[in-house]
Amino acid sequence: MRGRGEDPLTRAFHYNVDEARRAEDRHQKEREILFGNETLAVQVLQAVSGAALIAGISQAEALSKLAGRISLLLFLTAMAVALIVAVFAVHWKHQYKMWDVKAAAADNQDEMLLRSKRSGWYLVAMRRAMWVSLISIALGFIQLLVFLWIIGLRAVTV
Repeated sequence: MRGRGEDPLTRAFHYNVDEARRAEDRHQKEREILFGNETLAVQVLQAVSGAALIAGISQAEALSKLAGRISLLLFLTAMAVALIVAVFAVHWKHQYKMWDVKAAAADNQDEMLLRSKRSGWYLVAMRRAMWVSLISIALGFIQLLVFLWIIGLRAVTV
């Protein structure tokens, strides 16, 4: 009778099973790291948009003199949109994780696929919301700077 290490087929089978487990462990670790990175990114988007919104409101008089009323309104609107969308991203992140856990705990294949599909939808929604929030913040600051330059140059040339 051969031992585990002597039969090449048995050895190959156990190697493949062990390799599959290691690959699954690496994949899970990567998912956890990515989940943490996404959490940090959403928190940064909320902090930047929220702080900019509060700063814009508190300095509304000065900003409207420097950049104009329309620029101020566009800036405040962009920051409010960014903050609201970032809050939705947090909600969708929660939903994604909830359905991912439920999919792993499903009793049958059909239920697992349905839950995984829901999890995937929320993951995509969260990532798109992060992009919308980021773009809204960028556009808000860019237009504010453009209006500051336009009004500032107009004041110098007049």
